[in-house]
Amino acid sequence: MDAGTITAIVGAFTALSAGVWKLIDRQDKKRERREVKVEELLKTRVANLEAEKEAEKAAREAELAALRRYSSRVKAAAGKWREQLIAAGIDPVPAEWPEEEAQTHD
Repeated sequence: MDAGTITAIVGAFTALSAGVWKLIDRQDKKRERREVKVEELLKTRVANLEAEKEAEKAAREAELAALRRYSSRVKAAAGKWREQLIAAGIDPVPAEWPEEEAQTHD
């Protein structure tokens, strides 16, 4: 092989390897952009799910507080009815008011 042929082959290989390097670099950049987009999407979804979780937790706490208020009103009304029965000379059933049980459930 003469020097001209070797130079041409080396030049062709150099051009080919530069082209392959460019294609690989382009694909790597595309992959990195997709990874960044997926990461942003997942972060957004996680944030949304955490916000939903907090909203559901707040709703449960509000519902529980409402049930506690309602239970307290019912207990107060039951105590008044019991006092009215005793004032009217009627023995309420049960004869003893379950104060300890009512307080342990609060």
